[in-house]
Amino acid sequence: MKSFEITNHYEYKSFKEKYFSGIIGLDSIIKEIFSIFALIQINEIKKQRNIPIKKQALNMIFYGNPGTGKTTIARKVSKMFQNINYLSKGHLVEIDRSDLIGEYVGQTSIKTKRILEEARGGVLFIDEAYSLYNEEYNDFGNEAIDIILKFVEDHHEDFVVILAGYKEKIEVMLNNNKGLNSRFPIKLFFEDYTIDELKQIFSYTIKTNSYNYSKNLEKKFHNYLNQLISKNSPLLTYNGRFIRNTVENIIRRHDMRVFLNKNYSQDLMILDEIDF
Repeated sequence: MKSFEITNHYEYKSFKEKYFSGIIGLDSIIKEIFSIFALIQINEIKKQRNIPIKKQALNMIFYGNPGTGKTTIARKVSKMFQNINYLSKGHLVEIDRSDLIGEYVGQTSIKTKRILEEARGGVLFIDEAYSLYNEEYNDFGNEAIDIILKFVEDHHEDFVVILAGYKEKIEVMLNNNKGLNSRFPIKLFFEDYTIDELKQIFSYTIKTNSYNYSKNLEKKFHNYLNQLISKNSPLLTYNGRFIRNTVENIIRRHDMRVFLNKNYSQDLMILDEIDF
């Protein structure tokens, strides 16, 4: 079967510009989300023509290392749902294990149900979701999972849940809970950024902080990246988060230098190699 190329299609480019502008890389992820967008648009056309439709469960799992854009994409997906009025409220609730799990018997149920009701009509994003799973089933996290599954089943037409975390740990949880696996049909893998993409993120992050940078700084940073590659540095596994932290450190060093030198006219918004 011949595949349908969408990259250069007007509708896809318009969609990407509207909902995912500024996103570097992640093309396969954005294409999958576009397929969800297209599904929703076609369902609206069917409704206008009195054709019966049944809403699909759009619960998702975002796999990937830290800093690969999972939280950022979840926020943008929520904005998309809100913009097209797919959900009754369209808001986003971001939580982790601590927001669901109680310290004593009965508290987990109360906390989890309260969060679910708060998120109902919108998107619930659970970061490091694998931390809820425990093989021994003597942990309150498993209780939270069971409550979430029932809620998802009962309210899937007006509720989307996104689970996020490391691929291996999420897969262990899914392989040991078939109900969880089947109720989260959309599984998106966020690959580590390439070196070229990290360089683009470096430039974009500086500019979004309203700074410019010298060619010398750019060269020094590129050499630094190449050194990390040669050493197979674990820093690279933090992807965009590593770049953001690096840029923030450069900005702090720059601001201290400018403050001490009082050279506000020339150096105020230009980062240089001395700052790295």
